[in-house]
Amino acid sequence: MDGPRRQQDASTHPGGPVRRTLHFGAGPEWSFSQLGAAAAAMGGVLLFLASLYLAAGGFAGPWWALVLLPLVTMSWAGSAAPLVYWALLLYGWFTLTPAGSFSWWSLPAAAGCIVAHAATSAAATSPPAGSFTARAVSRWGRHTAVAFAAAVPVAALTGLLATRSLGPAPAAYVLGLGGVAAGLWLVRTSPPAERQ
Repeated sequence: MDGPRRQQDASTHPGGPVRRTLHFGAGPEWSFSQLGAAAAAMGGVLLFLASLYLAAGGFAGPWWALVLLPLVTMSWAGSAAPLVYWALLLYGWFTLTPAGSFSWWSLPAAAGCIVAHAATSAAATSPPAGSFTARAVSRWGRHTAVAFAAAVPVAALTGLLATRSLGPAPAAYVLGLGGVAAGLWLVRTSPPAERQ
């Protein structure tokens, strides 16, 4: 890893703001904003895995290594790699937790998923050496808060229905997961528009 580099912001005149970047070997230079987005994604994954650990009553150690994957794949933020990654994590939730059970740990897990997805989506809107404005961070923060606010009533309704023996068909799970996948795909390809 090379040390921090100073880089003139091309959008300003000489003597304007200076951005610091880090250079890892022969790869591109990374801004601290992009590294912060990767750290936020890792924090979201850590929250998800900790919630999964508590909901499932533990799991094998290699699952914890998935926390590092957002750092390794940050140069692929705009590709389908993050969706495949989260498909693996959600598969882990459904296979490691007891079948047919409901855990309130799903709520912090949803928060981790939302934060990690928003950080990865935001990172895809800027080049590796680019930075985010305070306005863009605020906009993405609002969208993340709205997404989590939607998760709260869904968890409460699920908690209420979990005590009843309705026996939803497996087709309902497939349709629900298909809707979630379609929603994530739409959000990934249509980031929040900038307000004037």
